[in-house]
Amino acid sequence: MGAGPIKGGGKRALGLLLIASLLILPGCWDRKELNEIALIRAIGIDRAEDGQIEVSLLQAIPQRAEDAGGGEKTGGTQRVLTARSINIPEAKEKLQQMLGREIFTGHQEVVVFGERFARAGIGEALDYMARQPQVRLDAVVFVCDGSPKEIFTTIPLAEITASESLYKLARVEGYTEISVMRVLREVTGDGKSTVIPVVKKTGQKTLSLDGLALFRGERMVDHLDRKSKEALMWIRNEYTTGTVNARIRGEKGYVAMKVNRTKTELIPKLKGKKPRMIIRMTSENVLSYNGTGMNLYYPSNMDRIARAMESELQKRLRNTVEKVRRDRADAFGFAELFHREYPEKWARMKKDWNERLFPQMDVDIEVRVKLRWPGMTDK
Repeated sequence: MGAGPIKGGGKRALGLLLIASLLILPGCWDRKELNEIALIRAIGIDRAEDGQIEVSLLQAIPQRAEDAGGGEKTGGTQRVLTARSINIPEAKEKLQQMLGREIFTGHQEVVVFGERFARAGIGEALDYMARQPQVRLDAVVFVCDGSPKEIFTTIPLAEITASESLYKLARVEGYTEISVMRVLREVTGDGKSTVIPVVKKTGQKTLSLDGLALFRGERMVDHLDRKSKEALMWIRNEYTTGTVNARIRGEKGYVAMKVNRTKTELIPKLKGKKPRMIIRMTSENVLSYNGTGMNLYYPSNMDRIARAMESELQKRLRNTVEKVRRDRADAFGFAELFHREYPEKWARMKKDWNERLFPQMDVDIEVRVKLRWPGMTDK
């Protein structure tokens, strides 16, 4: 028996279905063609000598089909534009006029603050980015020694754009989690402190990382060197690698250990009104160099080296804790742990945390090192 013609209610239902489909299937009414937008891969913000805000954009230049096929080359793969104004939105408007295409930040992966701007305070930039749904808050953040424009115009060999090089540097060092969102959360959180990796130009075509910028609130207050950076990341239980050298009593030369597996436990304690933190770190690693005459096939010699490494690691953690406490910037996240452990007492503690309690608190450091592999030789 075949299907009959649609009658009455069936026609009305079909009509409603067609109208509803127009609402949920609007098509590509808001599409943007590639030749109508400017693909922004990185944003730089700095403060100029005259006090104005300087905004730099790194625009990726898509490769044309004839270029990809080996035809005549059309030029570079990126360009950098800069504008100055009294604030970020106005500087961006000036850049928009220069570009002639709509600024598109959907592929933005990096934000770079100049050191002058970072020391004056990044609050204005964080506030602007948090209000712009187009700006990606998962972009990796850097502070640069100099101008962001200088960093953007440095394209290392074998890279297509400077932003790619910056992102790869961040990935190797375990910095990809230090995003705009994380910085926003930490400077407004219990500790009101954060760290951001520092990048600098070290040659005509070379960019390199140079420790961490330490922030108290929205202002950069110190520059931590490589050793302090490694210790801070270990205390925060975040991935980073490092090499520790040590001397063994009674032996000539050094031994070296590559640290790539650590686990740190932070235990907050409260004695009366005085806070105390226990840092308990365990590390399992391999010996990467033996410059002594010790035979490492003897377990007793491996134990001597492990105890020496524990002493060196403890010293490095202690130096970093003291340095950060002098800066009154709780970038370790101790405040959040006390808040979680003692929620009722935190309400009284938080107003004096960075100014008095964090700098004066007792910090006990315990380190345990296990050496797993002596190497292929008897040295």
